[in-house]
Amino acid sequence: MRMKNVAKKKKTGRPGNTRAVNQIARNDASFVLMMVCGLVVFMLISSVEFEGSCTVFTASVGDTVLFGNNEDVGDKDATVWFVPATETTYGWVYFGFHDYPVQIGKFPMGGMNDQGLCFDITSVPATIRPLPETIEEALQFIEQYNLSSPTMFNGGVFGERILENCATVEEAIQFVEQYDLLFYGEYQFLFADRTGDSMVLCPSPHGKMEVIRKEGVYQVITNFNVLNPALGQFPCRRHDNAVWMLKKIESEDDLTVEYFTSILKGTHSGGTTYSTIYDPVNGEVYLYNYHNFDWVVVFDLEDELEEGYHSYEVPPLLKKRGQKPPNQLEEPEELLTSSLNLRYAIFTIALILVVVTLLWKRRERGVN
Repeated sequence: MRMKNVAKKKKTGRPGNTRAVNQIARNDASFVLMMVCGLVVFMLISSVEFEGSCTVFTASVGDTVLFGNNEDVGDKDATVWFVPATETTYGWVYFGFHDYPVQIGKFPMGGMNDQGLCFDITSVPATIRPLPETIEEALQFIEQYNLSSPTMFNGGVFGERILENCATVEEAIQFVEQYDLLFYGEYQFLFADRTGDSMVLCPSPHGKMEVIRKEGVYQVITNFNVLNPALGQFPCRRHDNAVWMLKKIESEDDLTVEYFTSILKGTHSGGTTYSTIYDPVNGEVYLYNYHNFDWVVVFDLEDELEEGYHSYEVPPLLKKRGQKPPNQLEEPEELLTSSLNLRYAIFTIALILVVVTLLWKRRERGVN
């Protein structure tokens, strides 16, 4: 009887062990599936450019100066405005959106004046002082900091004031030194002039806006704080690609509108609404809509300003005045594949490590 009971126990024990092994296998398979799904989601998230992912850059060699921008904020219906000079202000062109949400007035995203001074803005995590929340606070700021109007809280309007009153980067620096700029702590500015001088105006870790002068051929800003890269989208593929291409500029022959267009192509995102290139030496503006770099409108700033104050909606303007860019350069393949190759390499290595770990654990269970 004892032998029979033992035999029965052994017989009934085998299916239980099989079920346990199958359950472990299912658990392992579920774990592998979860890891793979998690890694895929990580890759997709890391490949997405966030809203507001603008790229601004400038370069100068000899007598050639160019200023480029991919605008990744607002909706697709961008607008360009031309504002003629007055007795006290310079004339200028600027780009923006009618529907951009601002509390006070318009928000010029970037522009160039008739003296060749250019600017554009990128957003960064707010680090200094929030904007006033009430009319009373705004009036206190105006009185305390000698502001001309409530619109000075608007970073775009602040850029407008500089273009209306300054001809060079040096004059712009003198202008900004007149004001407490701590309420611009969520913005980063890039200015450049027709001499090739440029500077970044950036919120610093010390609680103030600091000027960073250009050293060398180029300057670039995206959406991380250049004085504190941990604040913002860092590391930044767009910034790396721009720097990689700008480093190749060694002579005036390398610094062309066509080459700057290729940099715009290499740094745009799926949310790029329009792109511009300013040539401050020749007073020309090149406009592309919705990262379509096969169709361009070229403005002569002097001619446009002679027509007085006017504006164009960008999409119909491209249909009416758009033309094929001459000698268009192809986007370097390295820029398209480098970040993807890195993600696939990380994914492959991680997947191999997961599989090896699971096989090793299963082998240990078998031994035990």
